[in-house]
Amino acid sequence: MFRVIVAIILSVSAMCVAAQSSGIDRNFHQRIKRLYSFEPHTLTTNQIEEKSLALDEFWKEATASPEQYVPALRAELRDKSNPAYFAYDGSRLLLSLSDLHADRALALDSIPRADLRGIQHTDYLRTVHWFAVNGFDTTTAALRILDFPDFKAFIVQHALTLGQNYSLIYMLFPMSELNYISDLVELLEVEEHSASQKSILLALWYTLNNEAREAATQFIYDESKPEESRLYGRELANRSAPITGYLTFSSETELREERRKVMLKLSDEALLEFDNITEKLLAKQ
Repeated sequence: MFRVIVAIILSVSAMCVAAQSSGIDRNFHQRIKRLYSFEPHTLTTNQIEEKSLALDEFWKEATASPEQYVPALRAELRDKSNPAYFAYDGSRLLLSLSDLHADRALALDSIPRADLRGIQHTDYLRTVHWFAVNGFDTTTAALRILDFPDFKAFIVQHALTLGQNYSLIYMLFPMSELNYISDLVELLEVEEHSASQKSILLALWYTLNNEAREAATQFIYDESKPEESRLYGRELANRSAPITGYLTFSSETELREERRKVMLKLSDEALLEFDNITEKLLAKQ
């Protein structure tokens, strides 16, 4: 009889939990739609303040009950019909509540869906760079900034301003070049904005890879492409290492790994060292 009573109690408890879970699931989707049905760059200052207060309250609730909100956030981030701003802010919220690899991967997959006109560019750069530093493939998230030629980030601690070009470098080069060369080559064929073309050309040049050189050369001699971008491509192709001062016994593989590790830090010193090692690689070739 005691076992029967215990079984009944456990069953009732499970039903209550299920009811609570279904309740948040049932209402959560509509709440996300209402809460995030806006784009920050289209709002007035007063509207931004109002939305910020609402989002702050939402974050507080989620932080207080992560056991309920984390599963719900996962489901909503997988739903690509949700507002674009939620793809970014919801991902940041999930990252603050969970350190599971699968949740981090879901967040990285979601954030490129955001309209970067409404996202702080420095925050986007830092977030994607963090993923790259921690071993994730950030290619898709990094290449997203090519849709925004005016992308610009400020690293205040180092008085460093990064345009689209070097923001792209920072999001890609903590990884192996083999992760993204093919994607850059494909994009170079179809990209129409001159600034983004030049960013792609710069990234391809830094790979010091034959496939990348061939793609850049083809672009340079394609008269259908903008002359400004083709000229920039020629300038990159003509860069060479200094004749003296770069004797090193390190192999090309070792230098590439050293250069990759340099890009784990966002700073002007890291960029200078990145270029220094790049010249050593050029001398090796």
